[in-house]
Amino acid sequence: MPSIKPNPILRESSMTPAQLRAARALLDWSRNDLQRASGISPETIKNIECGKFNPTGNTVEKIIRCFADHGVEFMGHKQIQGVMLMTSEKETEQ
Repeated sequence: MPSIKPNPILRESSMTPAQLRAARALLDWSRNDLQRASGISPETIKNIECGKFNPTGNTVEKIIRCFADHGVEFMGHKQIQGVMLMTSEKETEQ
């Protein structure tokens, strides 16, 4: 089975609404928290999460970079998609 590596920047069709919701949940962020960190409005975040529209590549890049700055990585490989929280060695020792 091939190893699955996180993609630093996924194309817009690769970030699913579920991945966005999961990424927020990993950080215990509200839509307003994500807005403050990324500059993307809570309404836009809601519409992406509900699948009302596909975000532009620029919006996806902002979201993915924002989460990456906080230790959350988006993963995608064929039919497998997800998010993971990277922790520091200090956090794992506790």
